[in-house]
Amino acid sequence: MPERRSSRSLRDVSHLFLSESRPARGESRHGTARVWLAVADGSPNRAHLAAGLAAAFARQGTRVSLLEVCGNLPTIGYYFGMESAEHLSPALDRAALVSGEWNGTVRYCFSASLSSFRRYLGKEPDREAPHAIVVAFPYPRRPGAASFLSSLREVSGVLGGEAGTGGCPPDAIVVAGGAGGTGRIGACVAEMHEAFPGAAGFVAANVSVREPGAFERIALPDDMRRSWARRMPPVDPWFDDLAAGLLQVVSLRRRGTVSCAAK
Repeated sequence: MPERRSSRSLRDVSHLFLSESRPARGESRHGTARVWLAVADGSPNRAHLAAGLAAAFARQGTRVSLLEVCGNLPTIGYYFGMESAEHLSPALDRAALVSGEWNGTVRYCFSASLSSFRRYLGKEPDREAPHAIVVAFPYPRRPGAASFLSSLREVSGVLGGEAGTGGCPPDAIVVAGGAGGTGRIGACVAEMHEAFPGAAGFVAANVSVREPGAFERIALPDDMRRSWARRMPPVDPWFDDLAAGLLQVVSLRRRGTVSCAAK
């Protein structure tokens, strides 16, 4: 993670992840890492973080599928260069589902309605390449959090070709929050850990969190706001280190063959 830099490059780690995925006879030789990015309060820019993380995975040859539940603006479409009529659509119609592709390496979709993602028919990723699925969303307030997470797990399955199967739980969870959201961050961490105890957990925040449990804290760059207005995914070593760390953690946890059904 950003506080523990590795001598391995992201490309080295993604190849390690690919080589450690041992499919059964007849299956494609690839690995899929499912990363959920939960924004606990309104301080961090969810779309900015999601686009930066997706681009970091893609820069080293990893195929990326990105889903954003957009409760507010901006959306990931803003950072991937969409026209205003497209990236603002969910603000005008909650049921609108917008999708696209960036640089031939990131396919993405976003909507303000979870049920809309069931209609997603994006181009299927290369099954011979390592695949990172990133799901970004604003964490809901109680008491609807459990129902939301269950529905999110189901609809996010469309990105991995698992629609109608109930989807798969995340391999890793990143909870992001601002200085004024300590309570919300703590509640989000506790509920995510309870819902998905087998996932690796990280808190991206510049504040301490009471009882973070198994979640490891990583600091957000102080100057991240400077790139919020740019119509492109942010390029910062922080994102590359985060992506490399996530792939490495998933690789280490997946030593041996672990099926989706066993999680």
